[in-house]
Amino acid sequence: MVEQSAATDPDRRAVGRWSRRRTIVLAVVVVVLALLWSVSGRLVALVVVADGLGFDPPRPFASQVERRVDRVGDVEVDRYTPQDDDRAVADTPAILLVPGATPAGREDSRVVDVAASIASAGRTVVVPELEVYDEDLVPADVERLVSVGSELGGRHGAVTIAGLSFGGSLALVAAADEQLADHVALVATFGAYADLAGVAQAATTGVSLVDGDRIPWDPDPRAADVVRDQVLGLLPGDDARLVEEALAGDRPVAELRAQLRAVHDFIVHDDPTRTEALVAAMPRVIRERIAVVSPARDGAGLEVPVLALHARDDPVIPYGELRRLEVTFPQVDSRTLVTFDHVGIDDDQGWWVTVRDLWTTSGFVHELLDAEREG
Repeated sequence: MVEQSAATDPDRRAVGRWSRRRTIVLAVVVVVLALLWSVSGRLVALVVVADGLGFDPPRPFASQVERRVDRVGDVEVDRYTPQDDDRAVADTPAILLVPGATPAGREDSRVVDVAASIASAGRTVVVPELEVYDEDLVPADVERLVSVGSELGGRHGAVTIAGLSFGGSLALVAAADEQLADHVALVATFGAYADLAGVAQAATTGVSLVDGDRIPWDPDPRAADVVRDQVLGLLPGDDARLVEEALAGDRPVAELRAQLRAVHDFIVHDDPTRTEALVAAMPRVIRERIAVVSPARDGAGLEVPVLALHARDDPVIPYGELRRLEVTFPQVDSRTLVTFDHVGIDDDQGWWVTVRDLWTTSGFVHELLDAEREG
């Protein structure tokens, strides 16, 4: 018995070693496959980014895309759909793409490129007609996004709302609406603001004041003029004329009534600590408009995941607004780009930094494409 036992022990040890090796090999294979799956998805996202930026990379396995004008509720939209996907269109995940201010609107070549590039990855992309394209930030656009998002959610399941610049801010406000509570998987923004008053603060003073931190900003020279035009455009004609005369030096500021004097000071002041008090002192029509298009005010109850990308040297929306998004939405996953100047690329920083930013952007797109899995 002893000899038999001694003869079988090495065999048992060999079987045990093989079993352990097989387990290790299996674990390695699983890890490798997981990594390949992750990298593969990331590479698909990187190609989508390159395609959306106009580099026209080869995409032999991408779906053909059809673009057609449609209506979702009362809103005219462009619908981009993959044509060689095995699934029915209703079964493809939907992405509601919300561009920012662009005179060409839905016909802007950048909007078309981005929408088509995302759709070719097997997604239905919907681009609505909005007033923000003409640099008008209005409550009606928020209502349009809620309407379109609700209908898409009912048909496609939880949708991803992807917003660029001002469009990203409107997307955040819309996603906080209770009508979209069960219809949104993710809000992804690129160059969005959290508070319109914060944009004005940085445009007039060169500083974003966020949670006690002073974040400097070098704005586009036109930024202060945009603030002026937007604010004055909300006032009745006679009131706007009085403020304009005071701004031009043709009327003493002291002659303005208190609310109009606050408007004047809001446009010209250089002390960021005064911004909130000046907002509170302005006419209701201005206060309400700032609130309804500001995620940090009317959208602060948003609970869905938020993914935010922002260029460090963005000349249109201050970088401090990314920090304000982080303060407003604890769930935000924020990322910074160096070689982008707003939502376009500027490779003056060197090729390695550009590659790093493109990889970061591809990660952003990867999560945007996969968001429906969690929705």
